Amino acid sequence: MSYAGPASRNRGSTQSRGPSLQGAAQPSAPRRGAPHVEDAQDDGEETHETDWQQIAIFGAGLALGLALGAGTALLTAPQSGEETRAVLKGRVKRLKRTATRTSHDAWTELGDELRGAAQSLRRRRARRAAKRVAERDLRREARELAAD
Repeated sequence: MSYAGPASRNRGSTQSRGPSLQGAAQPSAPRRGAPHVEDAQDDGEETHETDWQQIAIFGAGLALGLALGAGTALLTAPQSGEETRAVLKGRVKRLKRTATRTSHDAWTELGDELRGAAQSLRRRRARRAAKRVAERDLRREARELAAD
């Protein structure tokens, strides 16, 4: 049985997955993440479980490889260490400046948008108030005309 693929069956009805004890044909305990053969025979299909320990080991290896690769790249750079540090320091300063500008611009834009929304709300309220006053004046005039 391979790690990546499903288990293949031999001619016999039993399958040995590991070293047997004293020559007996007893299968070893199933590995974590491997399909259980008896369950697969009962259901008619194989089940696969995710082996999270294997995934964690892979992730740790990937992170270690990235860190080692970055360190090696810095050590084998065509510039001296002092020049490389100066370049990195300049990039960090530029990123900080850009982030500050962007965040400042975002806050400024938000303030402008909120001021515009408040102004729009004030205009709408003023229009509604003017409309109510105009309707009240019309009703008053209508009553005065009806009374005459």
